[in-house]
Amino acid sequence: MICQMLDVIEKLLTLQDRDQRLRSFQTEITHLPEERKAREKQLADSASRLEKAKSRAKVIEIERRNLEIDAGVKREAISRYKQQQLQTRRNEEYSALAHEIEAAEKTVTALEDRELDLMEEIETLNPQIVAAEKAHAEERQKIEHLLAGLESRKSNLEARITELKSEHDRLAQLLDESVRDIYLHLFKTKHGLAVATLEHEVCMGCHMKVTAQTVVQVRAARSIVHCPQCGRILYMPA
Repeated sequence: MICQMLDVIEKLLTLQDRDQRLRSFQTEITHLPEERKAREKQLADSASRLEKAKSRAKVIEIERRNLEIDAGVKREAISRYKQQQLQTRRNEEYSALAHEIEAAEKTVTALEDRELDLMEEIETLNPQIVAAEKAHAEERQKIEHLLAGLESRKSNLEARITELKSEHDRLAQLLDESVRDIYLHLFKTKHGLAVATLEHEVCMGCHMKVTAQTVVQVRAARSIVHCPQCGRILYMPA
């Protein structure tokens, strides 16, 4: 009877080991999509930073070209006003043209100052773009490698899960139906620990001390003994 009960406990422990690994792999595989999403967000953020820097550079270049055009228009106007000054004989018209020339020259100066500011900004921005491109390329390479690793891990986990499910079915068939049903219920409700060791009169599942009678029953190994506190199946390691 003792040998028979010890054999049942041994089968339960083997089944529990496989089921714990199965649960661990299943938990791990359910987290893979979240990990993939986080990695893809990293890559998207890196690309966004690079695109932001490039977009600013484009805006600066467009504004600078527009400033050059505006300044060119004003310079042409100044040249035209000066020509008109040379041709006029009226003091009022000469003064009016002088006023227009002064205003246009101030506008040109303001446009040139703004253009210089933009040129300084682009000089600062260009190294940042180069650094961002390098960082993005490195980040993409690293993350693509990690994503490939996730796919490989997923395939490996799926294969192991299939193997362990098959092994679970095989091992479960070796148990008496009533024992199997008790074990499956406990495994589900006791966080994957249906069979626990009894050490120094303490159930290592719930860490509560059991009665002396329970200790005697577990040591006798004549039947399945449950922890009076948590209900787990108890056994004494050899």
